[in-house]
Amino acid sequence: MRLEKISIQINNDNIINSLDLKINSGEIFVLMGPSGSGKTTLLKGIAGLLPFASGKQTWENGTGTTGLVFQEPRLFPHLTVVENIAFGLRVRGISVKERKAMALNFLKNLQLESLENRYPHQLSGGQQQRVSLGRALILNPDLLLLDEPFASLDTSLRLDLIEWLYELQRNLGFSILWVTHYIDEALSVADRIGIILNGGLQQIGIPSELFQKPASEKIAQFLSLPNRFSRGQWRKWFQYELNGLQTQDRGWIDPKHLQLIDEGNRSGEGNIEEAACIISGFVTKVRPSREGYSITVLADSKSLEVNTTGWKRVPKLKEKIRIRVPFEHIHWYSE
Repeated sequence: MRLEKISIQINNDNIINSLDLKINSGEIFVLMGPSGSGKTTLLKGIAGLLPFASGKQTWENGTGTTGLVFQEPRLFPHLTVVENIAFGLRVRGISVKERKAMALNFLKNLQLESLENRYPHQLSGGQQQRVSLGRALILNPDLLLLDEPFASLDTSLRLDLIEWLYELQRNLGFSILWVTHYIDEALSVADRIGIILNGGLQQIGIPSELFQKPASEKIAQFLSLPNRFSRGQWRKWFQYELNGLQTQDRGWIDPKHLQLIDEGNRSGEGNIEEAACIISGFVTKVRPSREGYSITVLADSKSLEVNTTGWKRVPKLKEKIRIRVPFEHIHWYSE
């Protein structure tokens, strides 16, 4: 599916502004952006629920269909699991016997084989959302539109359903335009990610491109990239001119690439070559993580985040600490 110069208005306000987008066959395209950026409006426009003020939508084979799944399952409470899944087939005029057979056969994909006669109130939240997905997928849409489908579920169930849907998509080969505000969700499923701000797509790329080379500080801020500082601040810490970065005003570095050095044990510094610097500061926060600890250090009125893995001694609050920063792990981008 391709969108060309699409604009969508609500109450005469431009919500989507001259947006271009192409979803490839069999692709999972994840759309991310802050609240109010136009994500849901765009999905509704693609699904035909909102009119385009301008622009056009085209399909590779001339025509195409979509299936839209919202955050809430929105099941029919008086219909069973099988009847909910088969509802779209009923609208299409398929006979009772045929649509029931198709729905029962589809239950295996949904991992709901033994629940066909239950009603929505007898299902868990995850089961309800799988029924909602099944209701859309049984119609074999060319593009499945997902509007944060697992956001209301607890973390462990959300992760399980993400993995389940990813495997289902890879097996069946349909395309997905998936809206989420969870970065971990985007990274676990996306072939490509698009960042939408103020009704326009600001950057599209594979996940590694977006994180390593954000197109602007606004995108870096939205992605919550840590340890983002100006080139001037990095130059101050490294104490030499950073050559070859004339068009790149800022840089960020992953906390796992920073090394804490105990102030009482200088032997941990190693050889401080030109491509690394040592920053002194004070510990302002210590939080446990899965791998070790997440430590915040204040240096030159700037906060640096450092992640440790199995560090034997946990620094104390207000303790003076030193951080080794390797230049090669800084990702540079434009303001």
